[in-house]
Amino acid sequence: MSQLNVGTLNVGTTTFTGDSSTLNSAPASSLTEMLTGTPSTNHSIMWNGSAWVPQLMTGRLLGVNVYTSQDGTWNSNSTSSGSGTWTKPSGCSNVLVYVTGGGGGARINDNSYRGAGGGGGGTAIKWIDVSAVSSVSYTYGGGGDYSRNGGRGSTGGTSSFGSYCTANGGQGGQTDNPYQGGPGGNASGGDINLPGGGGEMAHGADREGGAGSSFWHKPGSSHHYANNQEQITHGQWGSGGGYGYYSQNDYAYNNSRGGAGCVIVYNYS
Repeated sequence: MSQLNVGTLNVGTTTFTGDSSTLNSAPASSLTEMLTGTPSTNHSIMWNGSAWVPQLMTGRLLGVNVYTSQDGTWNSNSTSSGSGTWTKPSGCSNVLVYVTGGGGGARINDNSYRGAGGGGGGTAIKWIDVSAVSSVSYTYGGGGDYSRNGGRGSTGGTSSFGSYCTANGGQGGQTDNPYQGGPGGNASGGDINLPGGGGEMAHGADREGGAGSSFWHKPGSSHHYANNQEQITHGQWGSGGGYGYYSQNDYAYNNSRGGAGCVIVYNYS
């Protein structure tokens, strides 16, 4: 015979009291006999004031989906766009989505100290109830190309998560009229909509044109384009392309593009 020594024990609506007394029998032989309802996956047991009932647990992070052509290295220089379909994982009821547009490209010039960085892509952040949804299409925008010796750098591509939220790419830099770094992209549909940072305009000797930031990344700038360390000026994760003091070599051109955008989905129960 099992024994339980208790002072005061509350089980369901029954109270057992006693000072070091011995309770020889319990009102239920197992926990399920005390429940009202049947628990299943992702349920906990809660007391509602009159009975023990299964309660669905919500808000638990189930996993993260990252959609982009970028990687985690400092010299990643991907400008590629992409698209696909997010499929709801088992047990998922809500998602927190970050959508960032592509960065704009820089304007660079041969034999000139003047340059202008591209703008960063905008970012939309949104909490979405997906309990009645099975899948959502997504697109992440590509990075804008640089412009050499004329015109404006290209605008970054637009990113979206279904019809829920959209983030536009940053515009390219321009060293002719209106002489400006690229404006950042806007965002819409999110609970929070953040514009991308604007690019900088360099006008005169011994100056560099920095690029606009995205929510995720701020590219650097460099005085001399002499080796592959100049990849710090390339846009990443939606930031714009930067510009260095000397642009007359391949490193300058290859690293003045905006970075590809991204769509990141946090899946919650």
